[in-house]
Parts: sequence; C-alpha cells; structure tokens
Amino acid sequence: MTADRHTDHDYAAALVTLPLMGPARLLAVLRAWPPDEAWQRVLTRRVMADGDVADACRPDPAGVAALWAQAARTSDPTDVGARHRAAGVAVRVLGRPGYPDVLAEDHQPPAVLFSKGSLQHLEVPRVAIVGTRRCTRYGHDVAHRLGRELAAAGVVVVSGLAKGIDGAAHEGALSVGIAPPVGVVGSGHDVVYPAVHRSLWRRVAEAGALLSEAPLGARPEQWRFPARNRIIAALAQAVVVVESHAAGGSMHTVEAANDRGRPILAVPGPVVSPASAGTNRLIGDGCTPALDTQDVLVALGLDAPAPRRAGATQQQQAPVAPDGPAAAVLDALGWAPATLDQLLGRTGLRPGPAAVALAELEAGGWVAASGGWWERTGISV
Repeated sequence: MTADRHTDHDYAAALVTLPLMGPARLLAVLRAWPPDEAWQRVLTRRVMADGDVADACRPDPAGVAALWAQAARTSDPTDVGARHRAAGVAVRVLGRPGYPDVLAEDHQPPAVLFSKGSLQHLEVPRVAIVGTRRCTRYGHDVAHRLGRELAAAGVVVVSGLAKGIDGAAHEGALSVGIAPPVGVVGSGHDVVYPAVHRSLWRRVAEAGALLSEAPLGARPEQWRFPARNRIIAALAQAVVVVESHAAGGSMHTVEAANDRGRPILAVPGPVVSPASAGTNRLIGDGCTPALDTQDVLVALGLDAPAPRRAGATQQQQAPVAPDGPAAAVLDALGWAPATLDQLLGRTGLRPGPAAVALAELEAGGWVAASGGWWERTGISV
C-alpha cells in the first residue's frame, strides 16, 4: 500500500531518528525503497536485502539491522511527524515535492531535510561565508561587512550559524533586511548550538530559512559538522573564507566546495595572525583573494557594485586616518590583541596620553576593547 504524502514524510522523519543512521545510510535506504516500505523492512530486519544499504552499514550490517529493528519497535512514525509539525519544522524528502532543487541535484544530497522558513530564498544568488569560530575583531568586522553588502546587493548569505565568522556574516545580512540569510545547522531545530545564538537562529528562521539534516532532539555531535558543511557548499554558488586557522573546520567546506567545482575566495589577513594562516595559504595555493564585496559579486557573475543604504555607518564611509599619538598606538597595536601595558612599552607613551589615544581610536571605530585587551577592527580593510 502506498502511503499518502503526509504519512510518507512521517516515516522518513522516523527513519532519521534510528541509532547509527547517518547521511550515507539514510540515502541508501531511501534510494532503495519509499519511506513506508523502508520502515516496514526495518521492523522485519529485511532492510539489508539491498546491496547498497548493506554496503553502507559495514562492517556489521546484521548488527545495524538488529539495532534499527529494536529502536523502530518503540517508535511511532505518526508521533515523530506530529512533533515536528507542532514545532513548525517541515520535513522534506528527496524526490518529493517541496525538496529544494539545488540539493536534489547534488551528488551527496541529504535524503531528509528539516526546515523552518521559506526555501524560495534558495532560488536567488547565494554565497557561503565561512571561517573560524575563534575569529579576531578584524575577521568579525570583515565578515559582518561582507554579509551586509552582499545582502544589500540581493545575494543570500549561507552559513553555519557558528560563533565567530558565521554569526558575524549572518548578523550583517540581517542588518539590511533585503536578501534574507540561510542557516545550515548541525543539530535538531530545538537544540540550539551554540546556545548564545538562540536569538540569531530565530531571526534567521523568521527572515530566511534554517535547515538541518538532524531531527528534533539531535545533539550537536562532532560528526554532524563536516556533514553539515557539505550542504553549505552544495547550496552556495561561491564560498568566501574570511578567517581560518591552518587546520580550521572551515577547510571541510572548502574541500566540499572544491569537490563541487564552486569558486572559492579567501580574505587575506595579517601574516602574523594565526587566524589568517588558512586563508593566506588558500591564496598562496591559487584561490581568488576577496578584497571587497565587488570581488565576490564578480565570482557570482554579478558585476554591479553593491548598493549602500542611506544613513551608512561610519565604517561604511572612508575613514579619516588617525594622526599623532593615536597613529603611533594603532601602528604599535598591529593585528594581534595587546594590553595597555604592552602598548605603553611599544610606544613609550605615558598612560594618560595612551588612554586618550585609545579612546580616540575606539570612537573612530579603529579599535575595540574586550576583557582588558585591545584589538584592531576591520575598518581600514
């Protein structure tokens, strides 16, 4: 008996909740059978009859089948589907109406996608902005500016809603209210990670779209993030890496983007900054430098300059270069965080004039203070 569309999605959602059901295994199962039949085969331990499913479950297909059957006997697909509907989470199944075309065409599509918001935002130009969670103020400011200016140009910003670069890019995109952002997360929609981004998750879902392969209740397990990054790469028409350590997690997105033939751009950073070691290496290996928003628009095939809003902030205008003690302090600060004592030692200034210079630089947007440390911003980039 063929399940109706509503029940079909319930079965698909229930399959995702089974233990040890990763993306490759789920894709093999749902390519072998429709969701209702797959569920019945799981219950009766006949799911390994398909060779691709058995291969995906190695080295112990029989053990996996037994574990799935045991879990399925205590699960009701109707209840699973109802929980997602009650939470406002749509269940989208590969090959069924409502599944995004851009992911259906990918060679590693998520077999089931859980979403909030509108997927119509995936039908316009899209760029992924990614980078380290441990970003500098310079990286934060550049990501925020790129997110803001790309959204103002009608480009959807895709990112992972992590701390650091991801969050800054999405905050920038939300600040203009033109092209809504798209977030791809590595946990269930009810398990916000990082917790400090709860408000940002909500705003992205309300303005744009929030996507996950994970069902409600799924924790942010480490394996989910490289898997999440392939979805970001598949959605993006270009990937911009703002800051990345030499072995940063954003390099998983770069690898996935390379695998899909997506253009990759990297923002150059100070050679003394560990947070820019990965991006500088990408440029050294031949990636296109992203010096401004225009470089990204060109990579997307959109050569019109990004429009500016009326009432632009000071950082959007050409800044006036500091002079006198302020210039000396800014030069001594360089591109690594420093304390006041360190700056006094580098400049030879007394505490009073140095404090006045730092206040002047902070008021101009050149530097920012956090926890007793001073750090240069991305204003002059």
